[in-house]
Formats: sequence, C-alpha cells, structure tokens
Amino acid sequence: MSNIQAVLQVAEERQITVDMWRFWLDEVRDRAYQAQDVLDELGYEIIQRQLETQDSMKGKVCSFFSLSNPIAFGLRLTQELQKINECFDELREIATSYGRIVLSADTTPQPRRHSMTDSFFFLSEVVEGRGDDVSKIINLLISSCSQRVLSVIPIVGMARLGKTTVAKMVHREVKDRKLFDVTFWICVSDSFDDEWILGEMLLTLDKNTDGITGMDAIMTHLREELETKTFLLILDDVWNEDYERWKILKDCLLKISGNNRNVVVVTTRSRLTASIMESQTACSHELKQLSNNECWSIIREIVSRNGESIPSELEAIGIDIAKKCGGVPVVARVLGSMLFREKDKDKWSSIRDSDAVEMSRHYDQVLQLLKLSFDHLPSTSLQRCFSYCSIFPKDFEIEKEKLIQLWMAEGFLGSSVHWEMEDEGDRNFNVLLARSFFQDFQTDELGNVMCCKMPNLVHDLALMVTKSETVIQKPGSAIDGTFIRHLNLISSDERNGPTFLYDGRKLRTLFSRFLDKSWEFRALRSLTLNDARMTELPDSICRLKHLRYLDVSRTDIKALPKSITKLYHLQTLRFSDCGSLIKLPNKMEYLVGLRHIDFSHTPADVGCLTGLRSLPFFEVGQDKGHKIEELGCLKELRGRLRIVNLEHVRDKEEAKGANLSGKENINTLVFVWSSERESSSSSINYKDVLEGLQPHPDIRSLEIENYQGDEFPPWFLMPILNNLVVLKLKGCKKLPPAGLLK
Repeated sequence: MSNIQAVLQVAEERQITVDMWRFWLDEVRDRAYQAQDVLDELGYEIIQRQLETQDSMKGKVCSFFSLSNPIAFGLRLTQELQKINECFDELREIATSYGRIVLSADTTPQPRRHSMTDSFFFLSEVVEGRGDDVSKIINLLISSCSQRVLSVIPIVGMARLGKTTVAKMVHREVKDRKLFDVTFWICVSDSFDDEWILGEMLLTLDKNTDGITGMDAIMTHLREELETKTFLLILDDVWNEDYERWKILKDCLLKISGNNRNVVVVTTRSRLTASIMESQTACSHELKQLSNNECWSIIREIVSRNGESIPSELEAIGIDIAKKCGGVPVVARVLGSMLFREKDKDKWSSIRDSDAVEMSRHYDQVLQLLKLSFDHLPSTSLQRCFSYCSIFPKDFEIEKEKLIQLWMAEGFLGSSVHWEMEDEGDRNFNVLLARSFFQDFQTDELGNVMCCKMPNLVHDLALMVTKSETVIQKPGSAIDGTFIRHLNLISSDERNGPTFLYDGRKLRTLFSRFLDKSWEFRALRSLTLNDARMTELPDSICRLKHLRYLDVSRTDIKALPKSITKLYHLQTLRFSDCGSLIKLPNKMEYLVGLRHIDFSHTPADVGCLTGLRSLPFFEVGQDKGHKIEELGCLKELRGRLRIVNLEHVRDKEEAKGANLSGKENINTLVFVWSSERESSSSSINYKDVLEGLQPHPDIRSLEIENYQGDEFPPWFLMPILNNLVVLKLKGCKKLPPAGLLK
C-alpha cells in the first residue's frame, strides 16, 4: 500500500493524462476507499461488542447469521479483506512497471528561477483599477524610508489578482522618481534560499560576479557595493512560511548596508507569509478584486485595441459578461481575447448566458496557473479539505464550524495525544484562508472566523481537482452515481421533476431536500437533509454504519428513530429549528462517537454524551436530566457555551456541579437569568450561584444577563481572568467597580 501511495503521488504530480493510467489511478482510489470501508466496519463491530458487554448482554442468544454474530461477521470480513488484497496485488504489479516509467525521469527538484506569474504571455497586459494600490504602496515606501530600520511591505492577495503587475508598476515609479539608489527585482517562487537570493542581488549589480559562490564572499561584495546606499528589494511570488528561513535572510540584509533605510516589497498569496515578513502591523497591502466596471474596462480595451468602437448593443452584453470575471483581471483578459474581433451578437450572448467561458482553452490555462497554489499546499490532508469545498455552490456562505465537522466525517483530519481533529481542522482552515482560497469572511468579537465564501475562480479549481468525484446537480434529472463520491442536490426542486439516482453505493456525501427510500447507500459519511419535506427518518437509518454527520435541521421531523442509537460512528448531529421534535430516543449514550450536537431545545440527559466537544446552549430545568450537573460530565466542551434559566440553580454547590472552572477549552461563556424572575427572590442566591459558576482562567469572553445580585463574587473582582478580552453585562442590577475592570 505504501508503494502504491508513492506511485500515486508521483502520478498526480506529473498530471498523467493517458487514459490507461488514469483508469489505473481511479481503480487504486476505488480499492483504497473499499479498504477504508471494511476497516470502518471492523471498528463498528468492536464498538458494538463493547456496548453489549457493558449492558451485560452476553447471555443473550444471537442468530448465527446476524450482523452481531462474531463468527459470521469474522468470516465476511475475512472474505472482503481477501478480495481487496488480491486486487491490490494485481494493481501493485501494474504499479511496479508503471512506477519505473514515471520515476525513471529525473525527479531532482530544480530551482525555479522564473515564476509562472510571468508566463501568461498570450494575453494583453491591460492594467485597470490598480492606480490607488500603487499610490498607497508608494506612500508606504516613502514613510518607511524615514525609519532607521529595514522595512518590509507585503502585497498579498489570491492568485491572478495582479500582485506582480502592481509590484512592477511600483518598481517603475520608484526608478523614475529615484526614491532609492539601487533597486532589485527577484522572482523567488520555490527558491527561498538566502544564498541564492543574495547572489541574484549581486548579479544585478555586477554581471561579472556570476562565478562567486559562498555566503561570505557574496556578503563581502554586497557590502562593498551597498554600504552607503539605499536599496529597494522586490521579492516576487514568495511561498515561504518558515520564519527562521526569513530571519536568516533579514539578518543578512541588515548587515549589508549601514544606511538601514532600505525597504523590501514582497508579493505573496499567503497571509501567513505576509505576517511573518512584515516589519510592523498594518504595513502590508491586501490587493482586492476589481469591480465589475473595472473588469469591463479591461475587456473593452482588448476588444477595441484596433481603435474600433463597440456597438451599444454589444456593450450592454459586455457589461453583463464582465460580471463573470469575479474581480480577477486575468479572467477579464481571457474574456476580452475571446471577444476580440467578434462582432456577432449571438456569440456575445452565448458567452453571457452559458458556461462557455469555463470550457474555453484559455480558461483552463488560467486554472492550471491557479493550481500552483493547490500544489503548494503542504499536505494531502489540506488538499483534500480544499477540494471537498467544491460540494458547495458558487457564492455559498460556508460556516467554518460545519465545514470542519464535514472534513472530520470524511476522515481528512487526524488526531493525537497532543491535538484533536477539531484542532487540525482549525489549522487547515486558517492555512486555506491565509492562502486566499477563502474570501468575504466574517468574524466574531474575538476575531474568530465564523463564515466565508470561495472566489468563483477558486471554486472552479476545486471542481477541477476533485476529478469528477463531486457533483452539484441541476433540478429534475437522472444521476449515475457510479463514480460520484460527493453529491449536492440541495438546489434541486421536486416541482421540477424527481431526481433519479442510479447506483449511489459509493456516495460518501449527500446534500438533499428529499430522501428516496429506493436509494441504496453503503459508504455514506455525511447526510444533510436541511429543509427536507419529511416528518420522520426511516428506521433503516441504522444501516448507514459509516455515517458521521447527520443534519435534519428545519424539518418537520417529530421524533428520531430508536435505531439512530446504532450509529456508533456518528460525530455530528444537527436538529435545530425542528419545532415538532419533542424528545430524543433512549440510549443516546450509545452514540459513543458523538462530538457535536446542535438543537433549538436542550434534550434531557445530555450529560450522558460525555464525548461532546460543542454544545450551543444549555437550558437549566428542575426535572431530572435537565439540572446543571449535566454539564459536569462534559469535560471536553470547547468554544462557546450559553447557559440559560439559571434561576433554577439553587445554590453555589449545585452551580459548582457544572465544573466550569475545569473546562479549559471553553473560550466564551454566557450566563442568563430569566427576566421574569420573581422579585422576591433572595439576592444572595444570585451571588452564590455566580460564584459557583467560576470559569477557567483562560476564558476570553464573558457575558452576564439579568443578574440581580447586589454584589459580584470574589473571582469576578480578583485578577484571575487575565485572558479576558470581552465582558458584557446586560440587565444587571448593579455594575462592578470600574477600577477593577483592568
């Protein structure tokens, strides 16, 4: 399996297009999925055995042919694994000979001296809408010159926005205005090597120094040339995210010139690169997408490059076509080149009304350039996380929390004794955000990203790299699911005719507003039925042994079937805004893998779900199963927790049962007393209860509503919450002394 994975990686890097080998690659992936499913079933069986043991069911006679029978299951599992191993043996033989072919070529990485940012030569270099960007960067340069330090100004933005073009305009203006004694332009790309970069600087100064090698010799010559001079160094297309590598280069640059009024300008797609290189906060310049009008200006200039005017009827269509650009200049240039010398109104209309642009040869070349960002992602886990985002429609607002839970369900995220799957998901999301794969993000008060969108061009890239495994289906059509792994039917409408799904046995993700009982799923990991017209889930839901994510929010479901407690691998269960859902089935504690639950009304006995990592809120009640002590067992909770109806907590000891002081991963707490609380209640109760709710010292945000106590507890007034960033008090009888809120 390791050998096959190695050949797979090489084949992917070489972008093999020969049909025979593409078929072989698809076969290997298919068998790998099957092997994963078999191992998953083994894990399911182990959990079932453990639960049966816990319930003292050993004396209960099982049918020999039942799934629960260990002998029958063992025989079936052995047969499945034997088939897969035989298939892998056959594929390994092919892989061995194939590997000789793809590995025989020279695989030694060669330093790339010319970035693909400059290789899009066949399009007009029309520049539009970047004058303000150039002016702002020039102003940053001038203000930086007054500081006696080495200043670094990153220009950051998604691929193909024109970072290199803007940097060239800055470079040209700097030379024209003679703002620096010397200017350097170095295209870095993969080659972030301090000795090579310094050597390129020396070559710029003196072409006769090509033979000089060694850091000491290069530095000696640079100091001789630059000791009394100021310089501007532009590093184009930087990918390095290692601070130590940047620090080595920075220290060398500081030693070169005693002037120290020098500036480095960096172009990068990575916000992380920008953050580790910028010399001070708010010094970087983020390149935004162009407006629709600016994109139309680029198209218009290319179309009318021969001095020909554009008829008004074509101009009206062209303005609409410009909206397809997504604010990306290179796409505007692609469209402009397609429309050049084209006078046929129908041709313009077809580009406006269809997906012709996505199918064009030039557009594919744009995506291949953009794919550099994908290829540079540092792990296969990150690449899988990115490509999975193609399941969402264009311009869809993606919730970060849901996305990470879906990544978990697909098995993209690992865990260890040092971090959890959610931690890796958070890191992966931040890397994709930093590399401009996401945009239009919204944050909470703590700066945490809550939701975002994908640029249209990036979404097209995600679809390209999924290799047809992901489909967003249009309404009222038939689907052959033979090779589909991820299917989105949310946009489908039953009024437009039913959607026929042929062979959904390989599906791992399904988003739908209806569930046909004839559909057969064997490998489903994620099932989203938001807004589905349904009042119940079938008992057969228990057959989805691999299911890890289930969302039935905003449906009319009245009850969840008892069989749902057999979904031992289930990690996320969402049933918010289900007004008809009264209670959950018994034995929910059987869901030993459940980590996230989302609802509108707190179910009873939530404390039995000891593996929960997130809980939207908790309604305190007086009945058994609703008391605040339920929270005490939930030791793994993280993120935000809202506790309401605190008037039902009697005293400090009962409040301490929630053990909030021991929940170090919760960063936001909200305490709410009902505003209808009887005025005759003792204020001592308020203070005692709040004292028992003392949070962990690492809490960052605290909100308290309708607190009617005359005093605040000691933990509130003492310097215990040193990490607190946000404090909100609403409807409280009194406020704490202002001097204590430091």
